[in-house]
Amino acid sequence: MYPSKHLIFGLIFSLVLYLVFQEIGIPGFLTIWLASFLIDVDHYLYYAISKKDISLKRAYKWFMEESAKSFLMPKEKRKKMNKQIPCAFHGVEAIAILALLSFFHNFFLFVLIGFVFHEFLDFLHIVYYGFSLKHIGSQTYNLVAYLKN
Repeated sequence: MYPSKHLIFGLIFSLVLYLVFQEIGIPGFLTIWLASFLIDVDHYLYYAISKKDISLKRAYKWFMEESAKSFLMPKEKRKKMNKQIPCAFHGVEAIAILALLSFFHNFFLFVLIGFVFHEFLDFLHIVYYGFSLKHIGSQTYNLVAYLKN
């Protein structure tokens, strides 16, 4: 899903949470909202490291071009894509770490909520467009598979 959609849906989700659970306060609202789209920084980190280029503009352009290429593939081929870009924050490992840390401070709970909402949107996007679920699975697995090729 594109970052702009995560930003908008994350804002709506965070606002609804704030209106229902006002005890989270403005800091909780902002943390959930920011986490719901800033999780995608791992896509940028992948680009910066693999392409040895720190330009945010070129990273965005590259991902948009790669995304467009993937949409040209038939759904059957998309599901069978074995090589996934390792995205450290998109996996079960990051969710598990945040879940553990949330026992120690509410900040991590708010980040966890934002990440889980983001992953839920990604899940819907993946299922609807017929991509592989590996993107939101184990990033350790994706990294090992990526390095093998």
